[in-house]
Amino acid sequence: MRTILKLTATLYDDLVQRLREPHDFAGERVAFLKCRPALSATSLLLLAGGVHHVENEDYVNDPTAGATVGRSGLRKVLQAAYMEAVSIVHVHLHEHRGRPRFSKTDLRENALFVPDFWNVQPSLPHGAVVFSFDSAVGQCWIPGSPSPSGVEVAIVGSPMRCTWKVTNG
Repeated sequence: MRTILKLTATLYDDLVQRLREPHDFAGERVAFLKCRPALSATSLLLLAGGVHHVENEDYVNDPTAGATVGRSGLRKVLQAAYMEAVSIVHVHLHEHRGRPRFSKTDLRENALFVPDFWNVQPSLPHGAVVFSFDSAVGQCWIPGSPSPSGVEVAIVGSPMRCTWKVTNG
């Protein structure tokens, strides 16, 4: 199944600007895209309609990771997924050009927390994407699938800036 994450250029620019803001102790910021899924026989489209930003006080001071979201922060995004009936895509930024990669920590933690969203939206896909300045890589967990699929990312606007076709890791 082909999985495509689409977001507007305006949403992407605002997202990247916020992800680049420094934090008192976290090495990076994270956010969650709120998406509406659309399914065809061959593709899953995730349309990003908004962003749930992690608030400063919801980061945990954990030197073993670039950013750790505490229980209160995770509860807030789970509540947003439940109340708005949306798929959630965890996002962060690696500040370089070229294809980013998920770290071992990212891969382990993605596999642990993404299924938490099935507790509030069990029929919806959920995922994780890491952006660089000119590329992205992502994973999407589809209910009933044994492993995550890769994600293509499209930034759309006038004019369309880029499409990144990537694998899941």
